[in-house]
Amino acid sequence: MKLITKLTNFSSVDESRVEQAFEDIAKTILYDGYIKVRNEYRVYVKTVEFYFHAEEGSLFNSSDPIVYHRSGWFPGVNLPYFPVLTLHAHVSGFDITFENEQYKYRASALIRAYSIYDVENKTFIRNEKGKIYDDRSTFLYNYLNGFSLDERNEISWIDEESEIAHVIAKPSPRRNVYVYVDGKKTSKRDERPWSFTRVNEIEP
Repeated sequence: MKLITKLTNFSSVDESRVEQAFEDIAKTILYDGYIKVRNEYRVYVKTVEFYFHAEEGSLFNSSDPIVYHRSGWFPGVNLPYFPVLTLHAHVSGFDITFENEQYKYRASALIRAYSIYDVENKTFIRNEKGKIYDDRSTFLYNYLNGFSLDERNEISWIDEESEIAHVIAKPSPRRNVYVYVDGKKTSKRDERPWSFTRVNEIEP
């Protein structure tokens, strides 16, 4: 199933099965496609973290105040909803979003770790010591940058079903996410297991 279909169908998920839905979407992001950057790079996601926040009036009850793109984050500004499969850049990296205006929720998958495939040289980029370059989300701007402001679509998600077994590590809490009480951040870790990591190696 195409990624955009799974993201769109999330609106029909029962809230008790949200984590299972995240895992299903994660397997597609981690194994069944990549982000095409012009004809220069492919971004393969290795770890993805989910964020899910219900706005006022939503049928969902999930509260995730750390979500950047939501009403109330910028005082006095009600942010419009992103179309499904929008790439959202922010201070923590890049999200693949699947918000829904009808059901009033914000949802996104943060690219936490990734690999970059150099299309021209037909190889994965590594540093001089032979290790994978810095794959933290905040460094992804080195590759997702320099796009035309005209109508050319220079970046897109490409569905490509993998024959490799879609194995992921045990879901874990998101990195550096804490519980909020009455809108204020506490020192207690948010333990919701909304982070998913690919087990099988991407690199040949």
